[in-house]
Amino acid sequence: MLFYYLFDSFGYQKFQMIPYLRLVVLLFSFSYFLANRLISIQSFFKISIKINSENLLVLLWLIFVCVGFVIGIFHKNPILYLFTDSIYILYGYFLYRMFSGSPKLRYELDVPLTHIQESLFVKTIFLFSIIALILKIELPSFLVVFSLAFSLYLYNKKKYGLLFLSTTPFLLQIVTSNRALLIVFVLVLFFALVQNKFSKKNISTFLVVSCVFIILNFFFLDDLLKLSFNFLPDNSALKNRLVQLYLLLKGNVDWNSPSFLSLKQRTDEAMIVLDYWVSSPIHFLFGGGMGATIEGFAFKDEGVINSALLGKTAIHNIHLLPFSLIFRHGILGLFLFFILIYNLIKYLFIIILSANSFFKSLVVFQFCWILYSFPAASYLWTCPLFWITLAYISNEKRITIS
Repeated sequence: MLFYYLFDSFGYQKFQMIPYLRLVVLLFSFSYFLANRLISIQSFFKISIKINSENLLVLLWLIFVCVGFVIGIFHKNPILYLFTDSIYILYGYFLYRMFSGSPKLRYELDVPLTHIQESLFVKTIFLFSIIALILKIELPSFLVVFSLAFSLYLYNKKKYGLLFLSTTPFLLQIVTSNRALLIVFVLVLFFALVQNKFSKKNISTFLVVSCVFIILNFFFLDDLLKLSFNFLPDNSALKNRLVQLYLLLKGNVDWNSPSFLSLKQRTDEAMIVLDYWVSSPIHFLFGGGMGATIEGFAFKDEGVINSALLGKTAIHNIHLLPFSLIFRHGILGLFLFFILIYNLIKYLFIIILSANSFFKSLVVFQFCWILYSFPAASYLWTCPLFWITLAYISNEKRITIS
């Protein structure tokens, strides 16, 4: 938050400062590991042959980045983006290997949280939220998502006072929440309702209930949305998001309307990526490589244009996750996307069937964070907690499933 405030005082807009904030997070986390002597060079270079989807995802991603770096040099991609794209994944691999290979770190996560630790953690989140509110600073997305995931853990322990405090980051941003964060909130509510009600024996019942829930939403969601409009401020971002969803459901979309600008931006990016992808065999197989950019002269989303560090000629961020992976890695990127989808399904059943634990809250975070990144791809691999949680899930063997 301190660096957010500093960059803001220097005149950086929200999206302009994001790359710098991400580098600050990497620097501070690396410094913390170094200061606590948690860094092991041997662990970094050790290649695990354990067969699971987390290990496969990380190893393939590392290989594709090495290939993408060569492709990026061949395509003469901007040096700034070529190196930052690669550093994010290499650092992610470093975190994954460190937490996979460190018994000390795994033991610290295995130890059940005491009431004092839970209280201290929640009160710290609450304090940060109040400071951010006073300074008019937006809290990091991963903190908001994790606080919602941790709320499910507190709900299961019936610690409702701490539960309310842990949702403070979301409650303070609910009026300005984006679509992805609203989906995460609904998912956590869904998990709270269905967990501990199913087992391996009646998992078919869960699937039936889920189908009924989806069907009911299909028929009645637009009516619920219309009802909610009466309780929200006219100029709130939340109301605008819900209006967008309502119009999409009704098939009444004006893509030239300012209210659909962000959605139009994502569809425009997707079309450009698809055209680029099929333009040559090299692009189809390997994509544009690390640091690849597109031209944005036709874009109307000022947030995208203003955040482009190299200007309209080199728009770097591709929002939609599958298209972002395709753009940088080609057909290889689809393998990464399919593994992520497989992990989502696996994590869903762990959440539904496993007993309450801090480990389960990490799985909830991972599930929600991957979904959160679908419309904002770069959030996925630039979040250190994503890689750390991957490592912990990969090593977890004590999942209690009824």
